[in-house]
Amino acid sequence: MSTDEQYYLELLKRLLEGTLSPAERDTLFVLAETDEKKKLLLQYLDKRDHETGERLEAEIIYEKTKPNDIRQTSYPEKAQSIFWKNRYLIAASCVVCLAITFWVIIGKPYFPLESQQEWLEMSTERGERKFFRMSDGTEIWLNSESLLRVKKGYGKEHRILMLEGEGYFSVAKNKALPLYLNALDTEIKVLGTVFNVRAYPEEEKIATSLIEGKVNLHVEKGNKQSNYMLSPGDKVEVLNRNRQFDKKIMGAVTAELKENDIEGLVDYKKNVVDKNNALETMWVENKLVFNGDSLTEAVKKMERWYNKTIVVENENLNRQLFTGVFQERSCEQVLDLLQKTGVKFSYNINNGIIYIK
Repeated sequence: MSTDEQYYLELLKRLLEGTLSPAERDTLFVLAETDEKKKLLLQYLDKRDHETGERLEAEIIYEKTKPNDIRQTSYPEKAQSIFWKNRYLIAASCVVCLAITFWVIIGKPYFPLESQQEWLEMSTERGERKFFRMSDGTEIWLNSESLLRVKKGYGKEHRILMLEGEGYFSVAKNKALPLYLNALDTEIKVLGTVFNVRAYPEEEKIATSLIEGKVNLHVEKGNKQSNYMLSPGDKVEVLNRNRQFDKKIMGAVTAELKENDIEGLVDYKKNVVDKNNALETMWVENKLVFNGDSLTEAVKKMERWYNKTIVVENENLNRQLFTGVFQERSCEQVLDLLQKTGVKFSYNINNGIIYIK
């Protein structure tokens, strides 16, 4: 790639981020003058800035797919080639894609919205994590296999989000418009803070961990409701009632839970999250964490993290608990390390599927 080409892409990135100076803007248009695709893109972006049609106010002004050490497994080779060869047309319609050592995707600042659409959906696949910066300055990281819904009018009329999966949120302060995050059976009210929510539909618990600021967590059951005001370091786990589970909740038998017993659903732990070294948020730093996880829980995390299918053939292994922080490039390397902890198991790979026994 030539120096001019690199400079053009850098200026285009700044244009999309809204940080381009007037002098740099003039240079950008000069660099695009000899290329019809570049001219088309800049004409589109220039026209876009003056349009007044119905827009999704929750625009994503910056999006980055976080390198995950297995980035190559998230896109087929054919898809990578198509993205690279058509990068200017892709940017004109959706994003600018740069692929050198890792992928960086710059989202266009506005998303047209049809009248019948109330939500914009942003998702991640297995082995993929993404970072978004919203129009109000709120920053969001999505972990693997997660879905974030943003309601029309975000940032001006309200700040309402819905999450399935895991997200890390650094919320911009706005007393007039508190942020509401709905995560399965819980609702979190935020004025401005940093917190992590893990709410996978198939998991037993919905976990909210507060790093900075304060949040109010709302839980309803039947005709009763409870609110929990979290302080930094607090963690609340709520039973995911939409999941089929094995009659265990927070280590207690729940077969006799009363119809409206909210307290039986909630485990409130005060001052258990270390702001500077929180296990709950290490995934944002490309670290896979097991914290007293059963093999079933650890396997599910590895499947998401490395985009693998894992079958446990020895049910007795599910009694084992695993704790550790891993930055290994492959699932096999993690399994090798787990074997060295003294847990007796073996594994083999057949047609891309990992079998543990």
